[in-house]
Amino acid sequence: MTETVEQDVTTGTATAAGEGERPVIRLATEPGDLGDVIALHGRLYWSEYAMDQSMEIYCGEGIMRFARERFERGPEVGEMWVVEHAGRILGAITMLEEDGLGRLRWLLLDAALRGFGVGRALVRTAMDYARERGFPGVFLTTIAPLHTAHALYREAGFELTSSEPVRQWGIETDEMRFDMKF
Repeated sequence: MTETVEQDVTTGTATAAGEGERPVIRLATEPGDLGDVIALHGRLYWSEYAMDQSMEIYCGEGIMRFARERFERGPEVGEMWVVEHAGRILGAITMLEEDGLGRLRWLLLDAALRGFGVGRALVRTAMDYARERGFPGVFLTTIAPLHTAHALYREAGFELTSSEPVRQWGIETDEMRFDMKF
């Protein structure tokens, strides 16, 4: 991927995760980053939403496809950022180019870092990148139970444009699309 870019995401307040360290958002360029993000999806979505391993498979396939394209075609494919805290990957977000638009994907954050502005900083990082890339807009797909993420998307300026019932990842839910034009 590209060189590491680090951003301190707090204002000095210690996080619930402990050790007094502040979480850092950086590009996902280190060995193990991609696998950690995939595993985090599997663990969090199982423990918080009772999703089965098909969620981890779905994320893993998409993330590996992104990584392969990124290595073959270069940075025009997009970027992935991770949140690192106390030596562990505890969050991530990705902005891809898809059909001339930005596509926000794979936003997640461990519960230990929620409520401290880290999720908001992740979304801001990805959206700043989308604007720098000159995308005319950004879209994302998500599911109904992710209320905290929906609030972050709406705060950033996204609007819900569609919703339909689905059965996926072992649960009944609604698949939702959010869009934002610049």
